Amino acid sequence: MLRQGAFLAGAGLFGLVFAAGFLLGTIRELALRPILGADPARLLELPVMIGLSFLAARWIVRRAGPGSTGWQFAVGLVAFLLLMVAELVLGILVLGRGLPAIIADLFTLTGMLSFLAQALLIGMPRLAAPATGSSHG
Repeated sequence: MLRQGAFLAGAGLFGLVFAAGFLLGTIRELALRPILGADPARLLELPVMIGLSFLAARWIVRRAGPGSTGWQFAVGLVAFLLLMVAELVLGILVLGRGLPAIIADLFTLTGMLSFLAQALLIGMPRLAAPATGSSHG
């Protein structure tokens, strides 16, 4: 069973990452896409988002306490699942993209790399936790 603290920490991590992604996505679409094109702009954004996700996870872990390995992965999983729901809602309701177009994007190189970068969020709290002498979960 998922502890409430892991859910709240995961929701906090999602909020930070989503806000950063929304800001960077806006900059990408308005400033980079017209110059570089859609795929290069998205690919340029990926390492920045991965770094920001790590920093957000480190902030959450420091604030909530490192917890067990299981807790860390639960936090990351909650954040990732909330991010996927938000991406779908944003894509369908705000950007007017249909579900088939969203799924088709996953089968492009850029879409797959973007999804994998987002999936890294699951492990970010573990990566961001301070090293301890124990690996108990």
